[in-house]
Amino acid sequence: MSSVLIGYPTGWTLAVVDDPSEADALVRDLRSTTRRSNDVLLIHGADAPRLLRSLGASTGAIAKLRRTIQFMAMDQLPDLFVYERALEEGRALVAVRVPGDRRDEAVGIMRRHGAHFINSFGSWMTSEIEPWHGRMPAIPGYMKR
Repeated sequence: MSSVLIGYPTGWTLAVVDDPSEADALVRDLRSTTRRSNDVLLIHGADAPRLLRSLGASTGAIAKLRRTIQFMAMDQLPDLFVYERALEEGRALVAVRVPGDRRDEAVGIMRRHGAHFINSFGSWMTSEIEPWHGRMPAIPGYMKR
């Protein structure tokens, strides 16, 4: 898993779900807020690397260089590391693309299913919607904000 890095997921709202079985129910409920079925992704298990790539992930040395540049220019980059570490610890990620007028509804559904660390990634900024609950995954000290 660590060889796949999340690229900047423009247009997506991401959340961590500690219990992957709860994530299935969350995905079913979120589908009512989206326009297309592929606007909701459950990222977990063996399929996680492919799904991360669909969010704009990249791998290898170029990805690490790009990550370094992003780190210097973007304050939300540590969030992407936290999502990667959450997956490595066996948690699930749920990603949803919703129109702006449906985002509050989608976030409410996420919260009802116990999702946390909810962030919305726009073209120019990231909105922190819900903080991390419980023990945060280990990330390098220089990546903490």
